[in-house]
Amino acid sequence: MNIDSKYYHGTSSIFLNSIKETGLGGINPNFEYRNLDVLRFLYKEAENTLLDNSDYLKIRTTTQAMAQQGMVDLIQSNGEKQRCFFRHDGIYIALSIMRAIVYANQNKYGSEIVCRCEILYYLLKEKNKDIKIPDDINLFRIDKLSEIQHEPIIIEVSNVNDYDLRKEDGKTAKEALDFLRNTFPYISTEDRFEFEQHCNFELLKPIPVENLKFYKLSTSGIPGSKDFDYDLIEM
Repeated sequence: MNIDSKYYHGTSSIFLNSIKETGLGGINPNFEYRNLDVLRFLYKEAENTLLDNSDYLKIRTTTQAMAQQGMVDLIQSNGEKQRCFFRHDGIYIALSIMRAIVYANQNKYGSEIVCRCEILYYLLKEKNKDIKIPDDINLFRIDKLSEIQHEPIIIEVSNVNDYDLRKEDGKTAKEALDFLRNTFPYISTEDRFEFEQHCNFELLKPIPVENLKFYKLSTSGIPGSKDFDYDLIEM
């Protein structure tokens, strides 16, 4: 049984050909292209050389969590604590299109790991211009990404079986989705929107390309602000 709503995935055009060839979740670039290994290499280098760098210290906690594939409690601007899971061993889809849009907007290469690798690489390069990522793990050419043209992409996903999904915290998706079906008809649009922002699911099997629609994404303004707006153009 499938939930009536569509699911969404935010990414970048640099992954588009791969997704069209193997489906969404057909490969995981964090492992296939060894991007997670690159992150761990750069994190180790940063811990050795960047502890006096204020820009690195701002991202140190989350970088450590990414490298260790763990979780971290972050304090928000309103003082509330938010628990963030940094697991990149799967491909995730969101119930909210806005969550996918914000992700694609904030992660210019469509990958949290790749974006963090690039940030770390250039921070390290400022310290040591001769820094080099080992060739055997730098399959994605992190050091050359800035030379590649790319644009954010939103993928609409349909025909997903409940049992082919797992919640972001590792629990089964079926129970959560049944709860949503029983709850959504009785809550306001605003409450539903807020609830959907936390509905992120891991794919347990690839989604074939015939169940995917691709959209170019353009945005203006800052996500979360009143002036934020977006436009989707089907590809």
